[in-house]
Amino acid sequence: FARPAASRSAPVAAAPAAAATDMPAAHFMTTYKIGDDLYDDSFSIDTARGEFLGECGVGISDMVGVGEPKKVSAFEVWLFDKNDTQTVTKVLMSSRAMSDPAVRQRLASRGEPVQVEPGQEIILETPSLQLQAKVVELVYGQGALPAGSYFERLTLELSVWAK
Repeated sequence: FARPAASRSAPVAAAPAAAATDMPAAHFMTTYKIGDDLYDDSFSIDTARGEFLGECGVGISDMVGVGEPKKVSAFEVWLFDKNDTQTVTKVLMSSRAMSDPAVRQRLASRGEPVQVEPGQEIILETPSLQLQAKVVELVYGQGALPAGSYFERLTLELSVWAK
């Protein structure tokens, strides 16, 4: 009878150790708010010992309409790996931008187009790093432009793991 009890407790004891190894090498939060026309956040990715692994960030990729403040319709999320020559980029687009073939094609040259959804997890990978960008908050702007055209606010949680 003691044998099954011991086997049931083994996974419980192993779970915290497995969770500890899944901790990201780096973790960042970034928020765009309308009016921040120079929004461009970048972060250094370092090991616990201070070894530089690369960088990641988020910046404005495209805007719609005219006037102030600028109306951002797309962001670039990027991952630079010191061990790779190529920076990986995905373009996070508003629903309106994604549904416009001309805009989608124009922005595709900057990176893989992705329509942003609340709670979504976007993955970027290099040979030695993996970045997960989670959409924590997404609020579209209201106004004269069609619904879903531009962002009022976008909060992303960036987590990076060394492979």
